[in-house]
Amino acid sequence: MSNWNLGSEKNADGSRDVVVSFQNDDMNGHMAGKLLFKGDAYAINGSWSASGSVPGRNYSAFALWGSNGQAATVYIAAAGTMVGPGDAPKSIDLNLIRTSSATDQQYGWDGELLPM
Repeated sequence: MSNWNLGSEKNADGSRDVVVSFQNDDMNGHMAGKLLFKGDAYAINGSWSASGSVPGRNYSAFALWGSNGQAATVYIAAAGTMVGPGDAPKSIDLNLIRTSSATDQQYGWDGELLPM
């Protein structure tokens, strides 16, 4: 098991747009944990694939999804690539989308996450 704890750059007020706290099964690539987006918490699951683990896989990549667990559900999905070893990435380039069952609103975010 490895843990990823990364976040986006701090805003002027000290908050971060995105913070991830994942536990990863290094044997099968399963991910589980929490993602904070704009202050809202989402329970997530997903998987990652390590670079070099099979021929032709030159980069480590992952995908995840989750929800806020509320009756008026808000879903979140993200995919990205990482630099550094799977047990401790040096950075993640993340693309994220959030969609709400209450407001019909969709919102996208992309950026870099760094270890915290």
